[in-house]
Amino acid sequence: MKTRTKTKQIVVRFDEPSYAKINDFANTEHRGLGEFVRHAALFYIEYFDDAEEAILTGRNKVSKRR
Repeated sequence: MKTRTKTKQIVVRFDEPSYAKINDFANTEHRGLGEFVRHAALFYIEYFDDAEEAILTGRNKVSKRR
């Protein structure tokens, strides 16, 4: 993500088990919770097209990694 000022926000609500799991992953990666969720969303967006193609063609793994 570019280092521009972040001005937009999205509120996301999770149930307790999902929140706990996300929090555990964030702690494992030594990230704040908001930073982890932002990173996960951006990662998903970056690789969504490849993942969708993998699902449609039956491939198990997304091979495009940068």
